[in-house]
Amino acid sequence: MEFSISLQDLLIALVLATVIYLLESALFSRRRRKSAGTDGIETVKAQMANLSQRLDALEARLGDGEADAAEVSHAAYDYAVQYARQGMIAPEIAARCGISRDEAALIVAMHRKGTEA
Repeated sequence: MEFSISLQDLLIALVLATVIYLLESALFSRRRRKSAGTDGIETVKAQMANLSQRLDALEARLGDGEADAAEVSHAAYDYAVQYARQGMIAPEIAARCGISRDEAALIVAMHRKGTEA
């Protein structure tokens, strides 16, 4: 018994094997991309949740800082008004309270001893 394959049969077999290989590669690649896409989405969601928590923490810290700064600023102006009512001059009020000379001058003009705004 003799077994022979023609060149045409060999080429057809080679082409079929190549097509099957390419199809399997494409399917495997598609599955891998789909899996990576799902994993990637989960990773992005986790990162966004982490960033959201960090942003909330920063906003809370900033909010506390703003409240503290507002309280300090308000106290400085309260002292400036008291000093103006006692007759202190604007440059001295500015130096003691940490406000600008223009602000101190305005406070002095509004709250001089003997006048009420």
